[in-house]
Amino acid sequence: MQGNHPKQHVRGLRSVADRKLLLLICLAIVAPGCQSELREPPPVASSAPAADSSPAFDTDLPLFSVIDFGATGDGVTLETDALQRAIDAAARAGGGTVYFPAGNYRSGTLQLKENLSLYLGPGSTLSGSTDLKDYHPEKTHLLYAEDADHISICGPGVIDGNGPRFWDNGRLEKWLKGEIELSRTKEMIRFDRCSHIRLDQVQVRDGAFWNIAMGHCREIVIDGIRIRTGVYEDDGPNTDGINLWHCQRVAISNCDIVTGDDCIVVLGESRDVTITNCQLQTSETALMISGVENLTFSNSTIRDSGCGIGFRVWSEIVVDGVAIDNIVLSTSPRYQNGGTAIYLWSFPVYTETVIDDGQDLPPAGKIRNITISNMVATANGLVCVNGYPESPVEGLTLQNVRFTMFGGKQSEYNENPPYPYPIYGFHNASPYGMFFRYVDDLALRQVRVQWNEPERAEWGSALRCWQVNDLEITGFFGRHAAGSQQPTVSLKQVDRASIRDCRAEQGTGTFLELREGTRNVSLWGNDLSAAERPMDNQTEAAVFSDQNRLPEK
Repeated sequence: MQGNHPKQHVRGLRSVADRKLLLLICLAIVAPGCQSELREPPPVASSAPAADSSPAFDTDLPLFSVIDFGATGDGVTLETDALQRAIDAAARAGGGTVYFPAGNYRSGTLQLKENLSLYLGPGSTLSGSTDLKDYHPEKTHLLYAEDADHISICGPGVIDGNGPRFWDNGRLEKWLKGEIELSRTKEMIRFDRCSHIRLDQVQVRDGAFWNIAMGHCREIVIDGIRIRTGVYEDDGPNTDGINLWHCQRVAISNCDIVTGDDCIVVLGESRDVTITNCQLQTSETALMISGVENLTFSNSTIRDSGCGIGFRVWSEIVVDGVAIDNIVLSTSPRYQNGGTAIYLWSFPVYTETVIDDGQDLPPAGKIRNITISNMVATANGLVCVNGYPESPVEGLTLQNVRFTMFGGKQSEYNENPPYPYPIYGFHNASPYGMFFRYVDDLALRQVRVQWNEPERAEWGSALRCWQVNDLEITGFFGRHAAGSQQPTVSLKQVDRASIRDCRAEQGTGTFLELREGTRNVSLWGNDLSAAERPMDNQTEAAVFSDQNRLPEK
């Protein structure tokens, strides 16, 4: 290395022309979208390019190389002050791009400012210090912003939180046993009350806690980023990928996320969220939804994960309007005691213990208007839905879904699922097949269930509905597990059920069981010829049946 003076440093930018040329090259090639988040002049940012034209940039856009402010990029020097000076200089100029040339920049807490683009060039790494004393005493984040608008973080470089250094030397094992507190940094990238945020192409690695967190923010674009942490609790505890609460107008796309906790979490009073073209892997739940209005999740894969898609609602939280489409999902063979494809959990309080019957409870939250379509899922538990008696899940549709029960676990709750259902039961105790309880307006259309081999009789029924009103089952194909005496479909305390165009698979014993409290059932146009017993009606209620194909006598 040739010294630390900006004019001598090989990574320094020696003239205004050099700065302008480099900025044009890296922005035009790597991340043209970054500058669109900066405000228009005066005097900082260029106007966003028209949709049908080539990107154009204002050559007067201020560029602030961190090398010019004393940063070395040697991976040893603590660069916090130099990096913050570059950020503050951009803020004083009314905004601009803070540029990181190739190098390793070790830093504590950096506060981002309004009208700022942080650009991590090829070969650059912003590396979090492993000494907590190097961070803000209350905000132990690597990057954070409060009440600031028009901020982008982009480029092909890396943001590395050095998470494993906070739990090495046996500290993680002691923490998991409850013997010590785990001292570590907080959310690695944190935004509060900000708008017009863009994360583009950057690589995010090894946060010691949540990697990216945004609260009460709006107008968010996260595109093409890559997040990597340890996948399991023993190498990535609590390392959520992207957590959003009370956020509005969010677009997440083209992201590749591998984390030791939930990949994407949307909660609180969030609204208008789109997630598409993503690849997710985690030891927990790939997409967790705990409070949102209007969310879409599409064209994505979930692989080798603890659970696929989860909804958790309590204490007046509302989830209203979710469309999930074109998803391929698999849970991990490592989870011999769990792995559920889809779960919905609703109860007045967030609890992991049994609630006394006489305990006063607040109003429950609501889950309504949920559609899941065009999905292929392999899991150790297929679907587990538990609403609340006074606040059932409303308007749930599964359409064109193909399930395979992998069968890697033993479920203590399969035969008689308890209520309230344990909130953490989806890994190690969820029912094997599809289970729905306390749902109004449930539609299952073109759903198939198949079992992995060798099948076990204890897996039981493919589909059970308890305390469900207004049930539609159309085009279902499947059977109970081989050797089981349970029916393929079991209805308990179901009112107004329409079952049509379904087909019993070869090897079916009893196809449909009607248990106590079930009434107003219609069977229309079903092919039940492969079933030994089309229906076991244990109620006194009449069943309307027409144009069904029955077994030949």
